[in-house]
Amino acid sequence: MSKETTLKFEQPAQPSKLFQTYLKNLKAYESQLDKNEDQKMLDQKWLRDEWLEQSAIKLKARAMKNEQKQLVHEMKMVAKANLLVRRRALALRLETDRQMYEKELASLGKAFHKERL
Repeated sequence: MSKETTLKFEQPAQPSKLFQTYLKNLKAYESQLDKNEDQKMLDQKWLRDEWLEQSAIKLKARAMKNEQKQLVHEMKMVAKANLLVRRRALALRLETDRQMYEKELASLGKAFHKERL
């Protein structure tokens, strides 16, 4: 065998220019693909964060609305309770006034006419 043939088989093979170009393009494509995947992940993270933020805003608005309803309901209940207390106080006042007038009239020798059933 000639020296060229021997060197050809003993030395590491030199890749062709086409193969080197192919590898270069493949690496560029893979790096671009990685960048795209990273961008997709960032977009998904941003979308998820945006959704969580909107969800929190809606949740807070709903909570405030429910709190407002509860406050209105409590105010109605307080108004009803206040009305009942005032009615009872007025009834007691009328009863004490009636008893006072009966005592005054009894001391004068007069009385209310009461119809007995």
